[in-house]
Amino acid sequence: MHRRTFVRNMCLGGLATFALPRVTFAQVKQAGRFVFVLLRGGFDGLAAVVPYGDPDYRALRGVMAFEDSDLVTLDDTFALAPGLAPFRELWEQQELVVLHAMAIPYRTRSHFDGQAILETGIDRPMGSADGWLNRLLQVMPGERSGIAIASGLPLSMTGPVEVRTWSPTQLGVVDDGYLDRLSVLYRSDRTLQGRFEAAIQQQATVGEELMAAQGARRDGVAPLMGATARILKQETGPNIAAIEFSGWDTHANQGLTGGALDRLLGQLAEGLVSFRTEMGSAWTNTTVVVMTEFGRTARPNGTRGTDHGTAGAGFLIGPKVARSTVFADWPGLSSAALFEGRDVKPTLDTRAVLKAAIAGTFDLTPAQADRVFPSSSAVPGAYDLMG
Repeated sequence: MHRRTFVRNMCLGGLATFALPRVTFAQVKQAGRFVFVLLRGGFDGLAAVVPYGDPDYRALRGVMAFEDSDLVTLDDTFALAPGLAPFRELWEQQELVVLHAMAIPYRTRSHFDGQAILETGIDRPMGSADGWLNRLLQVMPGERSGIAIASGLPLSMTGPVEVRTWSPTQLGVVDDGYLDRLSVLYRSDRTLQGRFEAAIQQQATVGEELMAAQGARRDGVAPLMGATARILKQETGPNIAAIEFSGWDTHANQGLTGGALDRLLGQLAEGLVSFRTEMGSAWTNTTVVVMTEFGRTARPNGTRGTDHGTAGAGFLIGPKVARSTVFADWPGLSSAALFEGRDVKPTLDTRAVLKAAIAGTFDLTPAQADRVFPSSSAVPGAYDLMG
């Protein structure tokens, strides 16, 4: 393989030499920033957003029912898990919409199908060559750009609009001397010089977050959210970011206060609150949506965990929301109310929330939102969620 081919492949492979993307984004017309956070694995909505006021809650959950005193109360029916306590600040600042009984428009308990539907934005597992975030970039007026905070391009971002990727994974420690020598190699090639310089710029942009991540998990929520904020708040930063976190498939030993799931929820909440802080003045025009491919069974299984279910919970965060509220047409937890006798019944379509979120962030019309979700014309957007 010739040197040019070797170096070019490293640069165009998504992670480049230092796992850093090109960061010379187009000058964007819109002031808005939109972040889609996908929690892969299907997190337990009844454990995250607890319907403690439902008369059937305690009998249904049994040993996995929270004590009221451990919860972060929102209203007479719903409370947040103790790990989500950092969200209290968002709630009090009128920047948190808690979503419940929400599901994708296709009934499945398959991770593969559920994630495909959530990421393509259509109503079936197959049938779309691009993801809904890429279609959003297609319908937005003016120049726009997106970035995936992932080791590869997620399905939601695939499509004709070019999208960059970034991952904190590094190939060991790279010292300044090595970078200086490598820069000479890149500088001799006009095609690659810009990519190399952009990668170095990106390293400077997110370097502090990577340093903070040393000694911790490289995919920790707070370091990645901090790095994302540093990228987005640049004057010519991307409009849209897609982030994903795995580990939410809690079939066994899910736990209660301080348990395995609650600790994950704590990392999520702390990461999102730190993202808000890091965004600074750019937070004014930022919206974050947190979703998962499906909820989990209403009843615990025999190993004190939960299995794949249907409707679950999610979050809509940012100063553009109309007010803090729990947005749910709550179906109840009686045996007769459960979907197929085992799951929370879906009463809210994920697309209704997403259409409202993108329209409110980028001042899109309902017709434009319908183009992003082409099979959703019969699903009205929940536009009153946004201010």
